[in-house]
Amino acid sequence: MPTYEYECTKCGSSFELEQRITESPRERCPSCRGKVIRIISGGGGIILKGSGFYVTDYRSEQYKKDAKADRPEPAPKSETSKKVASG
Repeated sequence: MPTYEYECTKCGSSFELEQRITESPRERCPSCRGKVIRIISGGGGIILKGSGFYVTDYRSEQYKKDAKADRPEPAPKSETSKKVASG
C-alpha cells in the first residue's frame, strides 16, 4: 500500500498514512480536526551501486565475445570529411 503525506492547514502538523489507492483522501487532521491537504512527495528512492547487474550477473564471457563480433566496425574517417577553418 502506498504511503501518503498530509499537512494540516490549521495547526501545521504533518503525518503519513498508509492507504489503498482506491480510498478517498483524508479530510481532517487527527490532532485538531482541521482541514488537511495531501502533499506530493518524492517517495522512496532507489540507489543502484556498482557497475550494473547486467554486466556482472547475466552476461557470460561467450555472450560478450559474440556481441562484440556482431558490432559493425566504424567507418574510417576520410580527409575530405574534415572541415578546416581558415582564418
